Amino acid sequence: MSGAHYIALLLGVTVLGMLFMLTSLRKIPDGSRGVVFRFGRLLRELEPGTRWVVPLLDRVMLVDLNEQTFQLPTGLRVSDSTGNYEVQGSFTCKIVEATPAVIAAMQAQQPIEQTVGDNLVVAIQEMSVQTARDSKQATGRMLDMLNDQMSRAWQLKFTKIEFRLKPV
Repeated sequence: MSGAHYIALLLGVTVLGMLFMLTSLRKIPDGSRGVVFRFGRLLRELEPGTRWVVPLLDRVMLVDLNEQTFQLPTGLRVSDSTGNYEVQGSFTCKIVEATPAVIAAMQAQQPIEQTVGDNLVVAIQEMSVQTARDSKQATGRMLDMLNDQMSRAWQLKFTKIEFRLKPV
């Protein structure tokens, strides 16, 4: 082989090495965590900063640990002897631990908004629609209920919930 072939081979290997290195770097923003899966199995959690992963083998899910506000999904309904009501509103929460939250979300196979909405409907029916509709204490009770039920499995901390029952 001539010198030109060696230079071309060296250049090709260098370019491939650089591409490998660039695809190996992941930037985890402040206030977030990266949860790494290799072949679908949990491997580790990444702290903020620039981190190395194995390209093509590792999948990184970014988890925002900042407080976030979500709208309750449409179509949530409760009923009692006084009528049927649609539950409308929003909730604010933050993820406490990234890895358990990702695992819980994957197992639930539905958005967090739907899970919280379903739990809220059950709680409204348990306390009675009339109490939930008329009582200012209902919001505090709902917040306590969500923190009790969702904090263990989902590693969420709820800080605010607002809802209203609209007759349909």
